[in-house]
Amino acid sequence: MMELSLSWRFIRNDPVGFYPGILFTIAVSYHYRLSPGTFALMFAASLVYFWLYIYTFCLSNQLTGVREDRLNKPFRPLVSGEASRRGTAIRAAIANIAFLVLAVALGVWLWALVWQALTLLLHNLARGARSWMVKDFVIACGVPMMLGPAWQMVTPVTGETWRWILALAISVLLLIPVQDLRDMHGDVADGRTTFPMAVGELATRRFLLVGFALLPLVVHFLLIRASGVDWPSWLAEALTAALCWTIAFRVVRQNDPGYDHRTYRFFEYWYIAVVGSAAIAL
Repeated sequence: MMELSLSWRFIRNDPVGFYPGILFTIAVSYHYRLSPGTFALMFAASLVYFWLYIYTFCLSNQLTGVREDRLNKPFRPLVSGEASRRGTAIRAAIANIAFLVLAVALGVWLWALVWQALTLLLHNLARGARSWMVKDFVIACGVPMMLGPAWQMVTPVTGETWRWILALAISVLLLIPVQDLRDMHGDVADGRTTFPMAVGELATRRFLLVGFALLPLVVHFLLIRASGVDWPSWLAEALTAALCWTIAFRVVRQNDPGYDHRTYRFFEYWYIAVVGSAAIAL
């Protein structure tokens, strides 16, 4: 139980890497009307799979980012002293093996293997996270590496799957710089180059303002596609649009890292809400 609690402290700042995958599995299971027993099995498998999905990433990411975390995220276990580097490295090895074994059992091993290559090798060990282009690319790739296996656990991937994957992956790729606004002080100290540092903070905020203002159009035409008297879909669109416009309003208000952190949280809420809406949109 203590180990489970510690693993939660490693991943608690990254809920967007855990909940949406489970929600998408639930949505697909509901869409294909699985029996209660099969549904329960898929839910349990998804719960463990996506815990390992984000846990493996966080372990290696925090092992290579201690200096930055001392400035930006001092609550993380390696910085706070709750975990040692050696213990974290052992956990990373065990978790990555368990993740791949589970993926083989669920028939989604290729998705898991690509995710490990992107995060463990490219993003962390090769220090690709120090370049904004690599970091943003890996984060965007997290969308197909999450939604693909979430769907494939239930049924083979279809063209509808790829519509959701591509629309969300491209949106995340373009708008993920909202994440960097909160961490600029630590990124500068760590020598990491992010999108706001490359193009300028003011230009980034203006770009994000336009992007988030227009994002509800992507949701309407490519994802939820509410029409007629389909009031649950309209409600989902209204909720996600409200989140987008809240972010657009907040992102141009230069405040402090805490304010920008809460703004990024709204983006995470948007992603979770959109993925969850698949239960009524599919």
